Amino acid sequence: MSTPELKQFGELDPEDFQRQAVWIGCHTADYDEPWYEDTDEETFRPYTGKLPADPSEGMLLVRAVIELNDGSQYLGFVTPGVGLGTQQPQIFVDDRRFGFWGGMAGVSEQAQQELYSALRKRPDAILPLRFRADSGLTTDEIEGQVEGFYKKSRDGIHVSFTPWRNLTDVPSAGAQWFQMSSRSHRGYPQPEKGFEYLKIVYEEPCLRCGIFERQKAPFRFKKASGSPAGFTQLTWVYDAFFAPPNVVEEIMSAGISGLSPGPAVFHPSGKECSDRVQLLIPTAISCVETSLLQTVTCQPANEEARAIRALFVKQPSSPRKSFSPELEEHFRKQRERLAAIPYCGRVKHHPPTSIALIPDHLKGAPDLFRSEEWFGSGGCAFRLIFALERFSNLVQERRWRGLEFHVAAQSGFSERQSS
Repeated sequence: MSTPELKQFGELDPEDFQRQAVWIGCHTADYDEPWYEDTDEETFRPYTGKLPADPSEGMLLVRAVIELNDGSQYLGFVTPGVGLGTQQPQIFVDDRRFGFWGGMAGVSEQAQQELYSALRKRPDAILPLRFRADSGLTTDEIEGQVEGFYKKSRDGIHVSFTPWRNLTDVPSAGAQWFQMSSRSHRGYPQPEKGFEYLKIVYEEPCLRCGIFERQKAPFRFKKASGSPAGFTQLTWVYDAFFAPPNVVEEIMSAGISGLSPGPAVFHPSGKECSDRVQLLIPTAISCVETSLLQTVTCQPANEEARAIRALFVKQPSSPRKSFSPELEEHFRKQRERLAAIPYCGRVKHHPPTSIALIPDHLKGAPDLFRSEEWFGSGGCAFRLIFALERFSNLVQERRWRGLEFHVAAQSGFSERQSS
């Protein structure tokens, strides 16, 4: 098979399912193909087998009809399987995609409100809704009902939805800001073994918490990572965006402030990529309201470590599992290696599911900027990226793919929905 059309899960849009009713995940179905290295767990291609497709062939995404409570119908897709946690119906509203299954984290109130606003409907006109896969596409009959937004916890599955509120109200004191994020991540920064890329790309990176002083070198890509069709991000890196050079030129020609193009290179040759550049966003502003967010301090026995220990105390004790002497020695060396990594003492916060900004800090801000505050958990650390509405409008007008914009409130508190 020659290299087929490859798309990341987050990049799939209504046009993809209008022209191709079934997509299949590459990571388990195509491991013997020469282009397998171009894929990861989120890469899909058009299904080329005989219909109806058998779910045993791999991870399938099947075109479906989503019928709202008021009878209106929308395009969507589902995954064959038993239970909503497997089927995970998705609905397209214009070019945006929304889901109802949130796993352990749940579906944030922000995402729920954005669905209401995109549909221009109140919750009782949307929920409960019905979904059904188009007939003849898969050997499984797929249909069901969605009562609300689903969250999985240790004591079962909870279903709820938030009341409607008007997200389009813009405070009179200033413009509307959005948090900018990527719809998908493609590939890993190189060299990925042992997170060596941290030392190459960043100045004074902390190998414990991930916080760094500044970016000092271009990100390195695998040669076979594929040319981006729009905006992309690398896995593990949530505050660096990449786009084709012509797109960045159009952005700058439109007068968008706060960014400049930076090179990206292939690893290990160091040759500059001709098909992508990084959007360098140098301005950092202390602007995120964080008083209700849990802190994570890079120090021994920090807030996360104490929370994990408290969780284990509640669990019933069990006999310690014994391992072979070789494995025990391996674990011992790993513990020694981790213990030798120094702590930097810096602070980050758990990422918020709803964000509030401090308006007084935004005066004179460019169209694109990053927060001075750090966010993340464990060894992951990143800054949030914000965009003025005129940049989000430009992206929508030009129909550039790969970005999502979520309204950032200019009053109240940033909060993280508990898992």
